[in-house]
Amino acid sequence: MCAYTMWLLLCVCALAYAQDGPRVNTTQGVVVGQRVQDGDYLAFYGLHYGGSTSGVNRFKAPTPPPVYPGEFHAIDNTIICAQPSSRGMIGTEDCLVLNVHTKNLTTPKPVFVWIEGEEYTSTGNYLYPFKNLVQQDLVVVSINYRLSIFGFLCLGVTDAPGNAGLKDIIQGLKWIKDNIAGFGGDPNNVVLFGHGSGAALVDLITLSPLSQNLTHKAVVVSGSGLAPWAVSYNPVGSAQLVGDRLGYTDNSREDLAKKLASTDISLLSPILTDFVSYNTSLLFAPCVENADLNASDTFLADAPINILRSGNYSKIPYLTGFVDREGTLRAHQAAYDGWLQKMNVNFTDFIPVDLSFENAEIRTAVARNVSAFYFDQRPVSMDTINDYLDYHGDVLILVPVLRGAHERARASDDVWLFKFTFRGTQNSDWAYPQIPVNGARHGAILNYVFNYDLTTADNDATAALTERVRAFAYTGIPSRANNGATWDQLTHIRGSALLISGGEPTPNLAIYQESLATNLNQETVVFWDDLFTKYYVPPSPVSAANSLLSFGLVVLVAQAIIKLFY
Repeated sequence: MCAYTMWLLLCVCALAYAQDGPRVNTTQGVVVGQRVQDGDYLAFYGLHYGGSTSGVNRFKAPTPPPVYPGEFHAIDNTIICAQPSSRGMIGTEDCLVLNVHTKNLTTPKPVFVWIEGEEYTSTGNYLYPFKNLVQQDLVVVSINYRLSIFGFLCLGVTDAPGNAGLKDIIQGLKWIKDNIAGFGGDPNNVVLFGHGSGAALVDLITLSPLSQNLTHKAVVVSGSGLAPWAVSYNPVGSAQLVGDRLGYTDNSREDLAKKLASTDISLLSPILTDFVSYNTSLLFAPCVENADLNASDTFLADAPINILRSGNYSKIPYLTGFVDREGTLRAHQAAYDGWLQKMNVNFTDFIPVDLSFENAEIRTAVARNVSAFYFDQRPVSMDTINDYLDYHGDVLILVPVLRGAHERARASDDVWLFKFTFRGTQNSDWAYPQIPVNGARHGAILNYVFNYDLTTADNDATAALTERVRAFAYTGIPSRANNGATWDQLTHIRGSALLISGGEPTPNLAIYQESLATNLNQETVVFWDDLFTKYYVPPSPVSAANSLLSFGLVVLVAQAIIKLFY
């Protein structure tokens, strides 16, 4: 009762505070924001950009947002989309809202759209503060979008065509185009910024015809639409696995879609969290859609690699990069889930899903070759933990990022590539003391962009990265005025990149350094290019058939794409 009383009191205080807050007239009516207490800027929380996504709308494209009958007090920053967790399903299905942060409501400023995500299953827009970016004269928008099965069930039928979460973001971008000028934003200068699976979403958005004239620059960090986990290779098989656990035995995709749409979300969480992937694939991810279903509403009609090579996408300024310890994304699995031993027993389970082989003998031979490249005939163990981190970092992030950047550089002069190895104080709270981190872990760069959980020793790094981000938002060129290395564009001839480095911090200063580099991680790139040339297969569109084919499930399990624990 005490906690509820305190919550109610905070809501009343916030509402009273918002009575005198800034007002903006939107296409849905007048919204009232507030001046944020920890900085001199304005915030508008929980602005609806779409309608209800529950019931029959659970897996469909978003519907139009509601019209506000009176002034809408935009003060609720706690809304997150439904997502499975160890505590059950958290969040809410009706979650299509966005938050706007701005210094003022007048001067047109670049719009920085933050797309967060953790392997398409969870997100929380409240994790990083936006004060640092707003102070750089940027309007920062964070968009909620449907996650996990709700955002990425793909059956190729009317009730579950696929890519609902991505279509949510597209609708959010349309809302921005129509309304952001009232918040001091420039609708003709929208910059998408994503990290991890959020970066893959940004990458895919730039390839979709639905994003035309909605986005003008992209920052893609530690993720890529070409990653083996970025687009599903068997979305129907994944849906069938969930259906089987729920006892749905019909042989129709339409029926399965309807039953999953009517299933209580509390029943879904324990099933969704029971799946573990070894070969980089995720249970629910974006898919290549059946374009014949509704061509005008198809987000992705072909594999990303095919779109890149066709050149049929918007050539907007594109900034991408990675950190040197991306493999820390799988540190937990090494420390607590027995992955080191599992890789020793059957390395073939860990070969990425985008490599296909004619028979088991070839698959085994390739696995042996990959293992030798990374571990040099040594067992996978804590003694070779750096090699373990290299393998997973390369497969999940580094190789796809480099591959995608080079593909784009063949068609555009506006591609910028970086490698971040700076180790400041942010790494001090590393949760796995048994695993040493000699560099920047996955996600570390975000702390410097958002100026989050740092010390004064990191001031130089924060200032330098913030300056480059601001310059890219305003001009499309990530420059610095007086300091730092000259950052050349990546071209298909010249593999230029910016190397951001720095050693262990002293008590008062972490030395920040920038230098030019060429042909990043060349030995690794050459090794994987050879494998891709021989064995790579892109994801295929969902077929138009309505039946649930049993062979899809058999192949999924037989190749260890998904393992299920009861």
